[in-house]
Amino acid sequence: MFRRSSIGGLPRSSGFSLLEILVVLALLGLISALLIGGSSTLLRTVTTDDVQNTALGAIASARHSAVLTGRTLELRYDDKARVLNWGEGQAALTDEGEVRLLPPARISSMLVGGRLVESSLARVCFYADGTSDPFRLEIVRGKTSQILTLDPWTCTVLSPEASPGHR
Repeated sequence: MFRRSSIGGLPRSSGFSLLEILVVLALLGLISALLIGGSSTLLRTVTTDDVQNTALGAIASARHSAVLTGRTLELRYDDKARVLNWGEGQAALTDEGEVRLLPPARISSMLVGGRLVESSLARVCFYADGTSDPFRLEIVRGKTSQILTLDPWTCTVLSPEASPGHR
């Protein structure tokens, strides 16, 4: 049999010391505080971007469907039903916010309720080669709006520096 070594004549017990247990509990508390604090910001970001993600997903799906079917598809937005429809499918906006399809450059606009409102497009065409009509996407949440310029060749969002007319 093996004999356990002893320090000062007392037998040494196996296990964790009180200090080791306290250090582990302090680390677990610190990590959980960081995760809980960061998750509320993450959840808020996910809910505010839901309209934008739905719209961009519908645009990508319309482009994909046009390429797969080999024909031109039209993407339309129905204000009343809050649905983006491209013939082969549709995407409903579930969160608060509105989507508008805008021309590639500001053509006509008017001031309504202290906010500059542009005239929107009735439809955007997606072609079998993967391209689309040039357009911009406006995401309206409450009193704020964000306009995204999309590349007609790839249907991806252009950075603000690459957007036409940006200074």
